[in-house]
Amino acid sequence: MSLREIVRAVRAHWIVALVTLLVFFVAGLAYVTLPAKQYQATVVLVAQPPANASDPGADVGAIQIEIPQIVVEVNTPVVENVAQTRVPARYQSVPVTISATGDPASNTVTINAKSTDPHAAQAWANAVAARVVKVTNQTDRTVLVLSQLGSAALPTSPTGSRTSIVFAAFALGLIAAVFAALASAAVGRHVAADEIWERVGIAVVGEVPRLAHTGNDPTYVFESAGDPFGQEAFQQLRAFLQLMYGEMHPVIAITSCDPRDGKSTVAAHTAWALANPGHLVAAVDADLRKPSLHEIFARPLSPGVSDFDVASLDDLLVHTGNPYLEFIASGLPTRHPADVVTADVPPLLTALQESNRTVVLDCPPVMGVAETSILATKADGVLVVVNARNVKFDRLVQGITQLRGSGANVIGIVLNRVRRPKVVSAYSYIKPAAVATTQDAKPKSRRLTRSG
Repeated sequence: MSLREIVRAVRAHWIVALVTLLVFFVAGLAYVTLPAKQYQATVVLVAQPPANASDPGADVGAIQIEIPQIVVEVNTPVVENVAQTRVPARYQSVPVTISATGDPASNTVTINAKSTDPHAAQAWANAVAARVVKVTNQTDRTVLVLSQLGSAALPTSPTGSRTSIVFAAFALGLIAAVFAALASAAVGRHVAADEIWERVGIAVVGEVPRLAHTGNDPTYVFESAGDPFGQEAFQQLRAFLQLMYGEMHPVIAITSCDPRDGKSTVAAHTAWALANPGHLVAAVDADLRKPSLHEIFARPLSPGVSDFDVASLDDLLVHTGNPYLEFIASGLPTRHPADVVTADVPPLLTALQESNRTVVLDCPPVMGVAETSILATKADGVLVVVNARNVKFDRLVQGITQLRGSGANVIGIVLNRVRRPKVVSAYSYIKPAAVATTQDAKPKSRRLTRSG
């Protein structure tokens, strides 16, 4: 993942990153301020050969052996219990931790007493040191003599660097925030148009948000109180197609690489947006395997494309809620869908274009379906619908390569289910109630029957 992708993920999921950072930072502050502060007092003991040593050089080696044993003795409960009798009564019940370390190289033993009370820590360190010195020097050992390098000083600041802990918590929080943003992006990721262009090399010509209505009926999106974001998205897609084809009546094939990317919904709404006075449109359900346009338009499944060999074009065209948009269902094929597409779709498209209709073809997904490439080559342009929340770039590249390899003209990608804007733009269009709906006028459309 590039740095740019990481920055994009953090910006898109900045709330998750900020919350994660604050959690770590607050945890660090809590560690510094909430637990009781610990104070540590220290006494250093030095081991030396006795004054009457006969061989000081040999005794130095013996001292280095004895020092670890002294450390072990200091860390035993016996020494602590005896030292408790030397501690002032007011400090005897204060919790304290005794520890010792030895350094044979310098012949020293360091005794540490840690407590929440600095005075108790000082008293315990001096008491333990006095006990160790007394026990060591009163034995009959002749290899060393312990001496105390001064009494333990009163600790004035807590042990450990609290500031460094806060900084460490903040740094760790930054790292965790980045990973949290990446994880959030992976869970609810919405691919952006520039990423599609960078990785596939095809422009995104439309960005459709997840529609507000639970159903797929285009009448809801294009009503005055419908979905202004969805309406604007399809109007922009219509503008792109009209600028590309001008006064022509093209055949626009709409497909996807995989199922459930929303191609049928996009096809239905695109056809509705294109249909307007002076511009008749026919939406054709060419997905004979899993047709769904008849459900979107609430029309019968049959007759349809698979019946064109026995029915006329006039028998297949069905009115929709838009007077400038007609619909042809898929029908119930009695042959393999690829055979139907090869034999019946070309003359059907010819008849529709001769009637001066723009045709929107809802095609099956590209991958694993034989007839999609055939349909794509019969169209003037192909739009590939991509689910912005579930983009598989390897499949997308493979599907577009397959389309182009068959000779299809892929004119762009439509990102479906993109993030909805937070607020409605001041330029969003709301149709006035006084304006007549498109259902008030029903133009006479030119109908053709199939000739020999």
